Amino acid sequence: MISHNSFRYVRYAVCALLLLLLFRLIRDRRPKPTYIPADIAQGDPGFLTSYDTSNDLHAHSSVYFIESSAPFKRIITIGPRQACAIESAARANPLKKIIVLFASWNPITNPSQVRFPDLPTLAGFGNVHFRWLDLNRFAQGTPVEAVIRSDLLHERPNGAEYLSEILRLVLLYKYGGIYLDLDVVTLKTLDFVNANFFGAETERLVGTSVIGLRRGGFGELFAERCLDNFKYFDEQKNIRNGSFLLTYQVVQTCETLTLQEILDSGCRGMLQVHRRSIFHPFDETNVGMMFDPSRLEEAKDRLAHAMTVHMLHRTSGKMRVAGGTTGYQLIAQNYCPRVYEENSYDFKKKG
Repeated sequence: MISHNSFRYVRYAVCALLLLLLFRLIRDRRPKPTYIPADIAQGDPGFLTSYDTSNDLHAHSSVYFIESSAPFKRIITIGPRQACAIESAARANPLKKIIVLFASWNPITNPSQVRFPDLPTLAGFGNVHFRWLDLNRFAQGTPVEAVIRSDLLHERPNGAEYLSEILRLVLLYKYGGIYLDLDVVTLKTLDFVNANFFGAETERLVGTSVIGLRRGGFGELFAERCLDNFKYFDEQKNIRNGSFLLTYQVVQTCETLTLQEILDSGCRGMLQVHRRSIFHPFDETNVGMMFDPSRLEEAKDRLAHAMTVHMLHRTSGKMRVAGGTTGYQLIAQNYCPRVYEENSYDFKKKG
Protein backbone atom coordinates (compact mmCIF):
# COMPACT_ATOMS: atom_id res chain seq x y z
CA MET A 1 0.00 0.00 0.00
CA ILE A 2 1.34 3.46 -1.01
CA SER A 3 1.72 5.95 1.82
CA HIS A 4 0.44 9.51 1.83
CA ASN A 5 4.03 10.83 1.57
CA SER A 6 4.66 8.67 -1.48
CA PHE A 7 1.58 10.12 -3.19
CA ARG A 8 2.85 13.61 -2.41
CA TYR A 9 6.27 12.90 -3.95
CA VAL A 10 4.61 11.47 -7.06
CA ARG A 11 2.50 14.63 -7.38
CA TYR A 12 5.63 16.79 -7.08
CA ALA A 13 7.38 14.72 -9.73
CA VAL A 14 4.43 14.96 -12.12
CA CYS A 15 4.16 18.71 -11.58
CA ALA A 16 7.88 19.14 -12.20
CA LEU A 17 7.63 17.15 -15.43
CA LEU A 18 4.65 19.19 -16.62
CA LEU A 19 6.48 22.44 -15.85
CA LEU A 20 9.51 21.22 -17.82
CA LEU A 21 7.35 20.32 -20.83
CA LEU A 22 5.57 23.69 -20.63
CA PHE A 23 8.90 25.51 -20.47
CA ARG A 24 10.17 23.68 -23.56
CA LEU A 25 6.96 24.44 -25.44
CA ILE A 26 7.18 28.13 -24.56
CA ARG A 27 10.87 28.19 -25.48
CA ASP A 28 10.21 26.61 -28.88
CA ARG A 29 7.34 29.00 -29.62
CA ARG A 30 8.81 32.13 -28.07
CA PRO A 31 8.32 35.22 -30.25
CA LYS A 32 11.31 36.59 -32.07
CA PRO A 33 11.71 40.01 -33.63
CA THR A 34 10.19 39.85 -37.12
CA TYR A 35 11.71 43.07 -38.49
CA ILE A 36 15.25 43.72 -39.71
CA PRO A 37 17.39 44.84 -36.74
CA ALA A 38 18.99 48.22 -37.34
CA ASP A 39 22.53 46.97 -36.61
CA ILE A 40 22.39 43.88 -38.84
CA ALA A 41 24.43 45.58 -41.58
CA GLN A 42 27.51 46.01 -39.38
CA GLY A 43 28.97 42.69 -40.49
CA ASP A 44 28.04 43.23 -44.14
CA PRO A 45 28.59 46.85 -45.27
CA GLY A 46 26.74 46.22 -48.55
CA PHE A 47 23.62 44.91 -46.81
CA LEU A 48 20.57 45.35 -49.10
CA THR A 49 22.46 47.55 -51.54
CA SER A 50 21.95 46.89 -55.26
CA TYR A 51 23.65 43.70 -56.41
CA ASP A 52 24.45 45.40 -59.73
CA THR A 53 26.92 47.60 -57.85
CA SER A 54 28.37 44.84 -55.60
CA ASN A 55 31.51 44.45 -57.69
CA ASP A 56 33.38 42.69 -54.90
CA LEU A 57 30.86 39.84 -55.01
CA HIS A 58 30.73 39.63 -58.82
CA ALA A 59 34.24 38.18 -58.89
CA HIS A 60 33.06 34.97 -57.23
CA SER A 61 31.13 31.97 -58.51
CA SER A 62 28.31 32.18 -56.02
CA VAL A 63 25.20 30.32 -54.86
CA TYR A 64 22.07 32.44 -55.29
CA PHE A 65 18.60 32.57 -53.78
CA ILE A 66 15.94 35.01 -55.04
CA GLU A 67 12.97 36.29 -53.03
CA SER A 68 10.58 37.70 -55.63
CA SER A 69 7.33 38.48 -53.79
CA ALA A 70 7.97 42.20 -53.10
CA PRO A 71 6.36 43.45 -56.36
CA PHE A 72 3.20 41.53 -55.45
CA LYS A 73 2.96 41.82 -51.66
CA ARG A 74 3.24 44.62 -49.14
CA ILE A 75 5.25 42.47 -46.71
CA ILE A 76 8.12 40.14 -47.62
CA THR A 77 8.14 37.03 -45.43
CA ILE A 78 10.98 34.53 -45.09
CA GLY A 79 10.10 31.76 -42.67
CA PRO A 80 12.02 28.91 -41.04
CA ARG A 81 11.89 26.65 -44.12
CA GLN A 82 13.48 29.28 -46.33
CA ALA A 83 16.00 30.18 -43.62
CA CYS A 84 16.92 26.49 -43.37
CA ALA A 85 17.67 26.42 -47.10
CA ILE A 86 20.02 29.40 -46.75
CA GLU A 87 21.85 28.02 -43.71
CA SER A 88 22.30 24.60 -45.31
CA ALA A 89 23.84 26.16 -48.43
CA ALA A 90 26.21 28.27 -46.31
CA ARG A 91 27.35 25.27 -44.26
CA ALA A 92 27.80 22.94 -47.23
CA ASN A 93 29.69 25.55 -49.28
CA PRO A 94 31.97 27.48 -46.92
CA LEU A 95 34.25 28.62 -49.77
CA LYS A 96 31.39 30.04 -51.86
CA LYS A 97 29.46 33.27 -51.43
CA ILE A 98 25.80 32.69 -50.62
CA ILE A 99 23.85 35.61 -52.09
CA VAL A 100 20.23 36.18 -51.03
CA LEU A 101 18.56 38.62 -53.43
CA PHE A 102 15.38 40.58 -52.68
CA ALA A 103 13.82 41.50 -56.03
CA SER A 104 11.83 44.75 -56.03
CA TRP A 105 11.34 47.95 -57.98
CA ASN A 106 12.41 50.15 -55.08
CA PRO A 107 15.15 49.89 -52.44
CA ILE A 108 14.14 48.06 -49.28
CA THR A 109 14.71 50.80 -46.72
CA ASN A 110 11.81 50.21 -44.34
CA PRO A 111 12.69 47.42 -41.83
CA SER A 112 9.01 46.66 -41.28
CA GLN A 113 8.69 45.68 -44.95
CA VAL A 114 10.52 42.40 -44.27
CA ARG A 115 9.48 39.70 -41.79
CA PHE A 116 12.60 37.61 -41.42
CA PRO A 117 13.00 36.38 -37.82
CA ASP A 118 16.07 34.26 -38.62
CA LEU A 119 18.02 37.04 -40.31
CA PRO A 120 20.34 37.66 -37.32
CA THR A 121 21.10 33.93 -37.18
CA LEU A 122 21.99 33.76 -40.88
CA ALA A 123 23.94 37.02 -40.78
CA GLY A 124 26.31 35.23 -38.42
CA PHE A 125 27.65 33.21 -41.36
CA GLY A 126 30.52 35.13 -42.98
CA ASN A 127 29.75 33.83 -46.47
CA VAL A 128 26.07 34.89 -46.49
CA HIS A 129 25.23 38.26 -48.08
CA PHE A 130 21.86 39.98 -48.54
CA ARG A 131 21.39 42.27 -51.52
CA TRP A 132 18.69 44.16 -53.36
CA LEU A 133 17.94 43.04 -56.92
CA ASP A 134 16.91 46.25 -58.67
CA LEU A 135 14.21 45.30 -61.19
CA ASN A 136 14.54 48.69 -62.91
CA ARG A 137 18.10 47.91 -63.99
CA PHE A 138 18.59 44.19 -63.69
CA ALA A 139 17.10 42.99 -66.98
CA GLN A 140 17.93 46.03 -69.11
CA GLY A 141 19.12 44.96 -72.53
CA THR A 142 18.02 41.33 -72.11
CA PRO A 143 15.32 39.58 -74.18
CA VAL A 144 12.95 39.53 -71.18
CA GLU A 145 13.05 43.20 -70.19
CA ALA A 146 9.55 43.79 -71.56
CA VAL A 147 8.21 40.64 -69.88
CA ILE A 148 9.34 41.78 -66.44
CA ARG A 149 7.58 45.11 -66.93
CA SER A 150 4.45 43.48 -68.37
CA ASP A 151 1.13 44.21 -66.69
CA LEU A 152 0.02 40.68 -67.57
CA LEU A 153 2.82 39.22 -65.47
CA HIS A 154 2.18 41.44 -62.47
CA GLU A 155 -1.59 40.96 -62.50
CA ARG A 156 -1.54 37.18 -62.26
CA PRO A 157 -2.01 35.59 -58.80
CA ASN A 158 1.15 33.47 -59.14
CA GLY A 159 3.18 36.26 -60.70
CA ALA A 160 5.95 36.02 -58.09
CA GLU A 161 6.69 32.43 -59.14
CA TYR A 162 6.74 33.36 -62.82
CA LEU A 163 8.99 36.34 -62.13
CA SER A 164 11.37 34.11 -60.17
CA GLU A 165 11.59 31.67 -63.09
CA ILE A 166 12.72 34.50 -65.35
CA LEU A 167 15.06 36.23 -62.92
CA ARG A 168 17.12 33.10 -62.20
CA LEU A 169 18.03 32.82 -65.89
CA VAL A 170 18.88 36.53 -66.13
CA LEU A 171 21.03 36.19 -63.02
CA LEU A 172 23.02 33.24 -64.38
CA TYR A 173 23.26 34.90 -67.80
CA LYS A 174 24.89 37.96 -66.27
CA TYR A 175 26.99 36.48 -63.48
CA GLY A 176 27.07 32.68 -63.74
CA GLY A 177 27.04 30.47 -60.64
CA ILE A 178 24.43 28.24 -59.01
CA TYR A 179 20.79 29.09 -58.42
CA LEU A 180 18.70 27.38 -55.71
CA ASP A 181 15.03 27.73 -54.82
CA LEU A 182 14.31 28.87 -51.27
CA ASP A 183 12.86 25.46 -50.41
CA VAL A 184 15.98 23.53 -51.49
CA VAL A 185 18.03 22.08 -48.63
CA THR A 186 21.69 21.51 -49.48
CA LEU A 187 23.26 18.33 -48.13
CA LYS A 188 26.66 18.31 -49.86
CA THR A 189 29.18 20.74 -51.34
CA LEU A 190 27.99 21.92 -54.74
CA ASP A 191 31.19 21.36 -56.74
CA PHE A 192 30.94 19.77 -60.19
CA VAL A 193 33.33 18.88 -63.01
CA ASN A 194 30.93 20.51 -65.47
CA ALA A 195 29.71 23.88 -64.15
CA ASN A 196 26.78 23.82 -66.60
CA PHE A 197 24.36 21.44 -64.93
CA PHE A 198 20.72 20.68 -64.28
CA GLY A 199 18.75 17.95 -62.55
CA ALA A 200 15.97 15.74 -63.83
CA GLU A 201 12.82 16.47 -61.84
CA THR A 202 10.56 13.91 -63.51
CA GLU A 203 11.09 11.31 -66.22
CA ARG A 204 10.50 13.96 -68.89
CA LEU A 205 11.34 17.32 -67.32
CA VAL A 206 14.42 19.15 -66.12
CA GLY A 207 13.83 21.00 -62.84
CA THR A 208 14.37 24.75 -62.40
CA SER A 209 14.98 24.64 -58.64
CA VAL A 210 18.71 23.77 -59.00
CA ILE A 211 20.62 25.23 -61.96
CA GLY A 212 24.32 25.81 -62.56
CA LEU A 213 25.79 27.81 -65.47
CA ARG A 214 29.36 28.98 -65.98
CA ARG A 215 29.88 32.69 -66.57
CA GLY A 216 30.75 33.42 -70.21
CA GLY A 217 31.20 30.89 -72.98
CA PHE A 218 28.64 28.14 -73.37
CA GLY A 219 26.91 28.89 -70.05
CA GLU A 220 26.13 32.46 -71.09
CA LEU A 221 25.07 31.36 -74.57
CA PHE A 222 22.72 28.71 -73.15
CA ALA A 223 21.11 31.22 -70.76
CA GLU A 224 20.65 33.70 -73.60
CA ARG A 225 18.88 31.06 -75.70
CA CYS A 226 16.59 30.29 -72.77
CA LEU A 227 15.78 33.98 -72.34
CA ASP A 228 14.88 34.20 -76.02
CA ASN A 229 12.18 31.60 -75.29
CA PHE A 230 11.18 33.28 -72.04
CA LYS A 231 10.21 36.38 -73.99
CA TYR A 232 6.85 34.69 -74.42
CA PHE A 233 6.67 33.64 -70.78
CA ASP A 234 3.68 35.80 -69.89
CA GLU A 235 1.62 34.11 -72.59
CA GLN A 236 1.95 30.71 -70.93
CA LYS A 237 -0.64 29.42 -68.44
CA ASN A 238 0.95 26.33 -66.88
CA ILE A 239 2.79 26.98 -63.61
CA ARG A 240 5.51 24.53 -64.71
CA ASN A 241 6.27 26.19 -68.01
CA GLY A 242 9.69 27.16 -66.69
CA SER A 243 10.54 23.45 -66.61
CA PHE A 244 8.99 22.93 -70.05
CA LEU A 245 11.02 25.73 -71.62
CA LEU A 246 14.26 24.74 -69.91
CA THR A 247 13.81 21.09 -70.89
CA TYR A 248 13.13 22.13 -74.49
CA GLN A 249 16.37 24.11 -74.60
CA VAL A 250 18.40 21.28 -73.03
CA VAL A 251 17.06 18.73 -75.51
CA GLN A 252 17.62 21.10 -78.44
CA THR A 253 21.19 21.80 -77.34
CA CYS A 254 22.00 18.11 -76.94
CA GLU A 255 20.28 17.26 -80.24
CA THR A 256 18.17 14.46 -78.74
CA LEU A 257 14.49 13.69 -78.67
CA THR A 258 14.11 12.91 -74.96
CA LEU A 259 15.61 13.76 -71.60
CA GLN A 260 16.29 10.05 -71.00
CA GLU A 261 18.75 9.99 -73.92
CA ILE A 262 20.77 12.73 -72.24
CA LEU A 263 20.74 10.89 -68.91
CA ASP A 264 21.96 7.73 -70.65
CA SER A 265 24.49 9.16 -73.11
CA GLY A 266 25.36 12.69 -71.97
CA CYS A 267 25.52 15.88 -74.04
CA ARG A 268 28.98 15.84 -75.67
CA GLY A 269 30.45 17.55 -72.59
CA MET A 270 28.52 20.80 -73.09
CA LEU A 271 26.27 20.32 -70.06
CA GLN A 272 25.28 17.64 -67.58
CA VAL A 273 21.83 16.57 -66.46
CA HIS A 274 21.94 14.73 -63.13
CA ARG A 275 19.54 11.94 -62.29
CA ARG A 276 16.55 12.59 -60.08
CA SER A 277 18.22 11.04 -57.02
CA ILE A 278 20.85 13.82 -56.93
CA PHE A 279 18.77 17.03 -56.73
CA HIS A 280 15.11 15.92 -56.68
CA PRO A 281 14.77 12.65 -54.76
CA PHE A 282 11.10 13.48 -54.14
CA ASP A 283 8.28 14.76 -56.32
CA GLU A 284 4.75 15.98 -55.68
CA THR A 285 3.45 12.41 -55.40
CA ASN A 286 5.83 11.20 -52.68
CA VAL A 287 7.27 14.21 -50.82
CA GLY A 288 4.74 13.40 -48.07
CA MET A 289 7.02 10.63 -46.81
CA MET A 290 9.38 13.36 -45.54
CA PHE A 291 6.64 14.33 -43.05
CA ASP A 292 5.51 10.81 -42.14
CA PRO A 293 7.29 9.29 -39.10
CA SER A 294 6.30 5.79 -40.20
CA ARG A 295 8.24 6.26 -43.48
CA LEU A 296 11.45 7.62 -41.98
CA GLU A 297 13.63 4.73 -43.19
CA GLU A 298 12.14 4.97 -46.68
CA ALA A 299 12.95 8.69 -46.73
CA LYS A 300 16.52 7.98 -45.59
CA ASP A 301 16.98 5.57 -48.49
CA ARG A 302 15.90 8.21 -50.97
CA LEU A 303 18.26 10.74 -49.39
CA ALA A 304 21.29 8.43 -49.55
CA HIS A 305 22.73 9.85 -52.79
CA ALA A 306 21.17 13.32 -52.76
CA MET A 307 23.18 16.53 -52.88
CA THR A 308 20.08 18.68 -52.44
CA VAL A 309 16.45 18.09 -51.51
CA HIS A 310 13.73 20.15 -53.13
CA MET A 311 11.01 20.24 -50.47
CA LEU A 312 8.28 21.37 -52.90
CA HIS A 313 6.76 23.91 -50.55
CA ARG A 314 3.73 24.43 -52.80
CA THR A 315 2.77 20.82 -52.05
CA SER A 316 4.35 20.01 -48.69
CA GLY A 317 3.75 23.36 -46.98
CA LYS A 318 0.28 22.20 -45.93
CA MET A 319 1.42 18.87 -44.52
CA ARG A 320 1.40 18.29 -40.76
CA VAL A 321 3.24 15.83 -38.57
CA ALA A 322 1.31 13.66 -36.13
CA GLY A 323 4.34 12.80 -33.98
CA GLY A 324 7.71 11.10 -34.07
CA THR A 325 10.86 11.91 -36.03
CA THR A 326 10.42 12.67 -39.72
CA GLY A 327 12.83 12.88 -42.64
CA TYR A 328 12.41 16.64 -42.85
CA GLN A 329 13.05 17.10 -39.16
CA LEU A 330 16.16 14.93 -39.47
CA ILE A 331 17.72 16.94 -42.30
CA ALA A 332 16.84 20.22 -40.57
CA GLN A 333 18.59 19.08 -37.39
CA ASN A 334 21.72 18.12 -39.31
CA TYR A 335 21.96 20.67 -42.12
CA CYS A 336 20.46 23.85 -40.64
CA PRO A 337 20.97 23.28 -36.89
CA ARG A 338 20.93 26.96 -35.88
CA VAL A 339 17.63 27.66 -37.61
CA TYR A 340 16.25 24.37 -36.32
CA GLU A 341 17.19 25.21 -32.73
CA GLU A 342 15.38 28.54 -33.02
CA ASN A 343 12.31 27.02 -34.69
CA SER A 344 12.12 23.39 -33.61
CA TYR A 345 8.37 23.64 -33.01
CA ASP A 346 7.79 24.64 -36.64
CA PHE A 347 9.87 21.77 -38.01
CA LYS A 348 8.15 19.21 -35.79
CA LYS A 349 4.60 20.35 -36.38
CA LYS A 350 4.37 21.21 -40.05
CA GLY A 351 6.26 21.27 -43.30
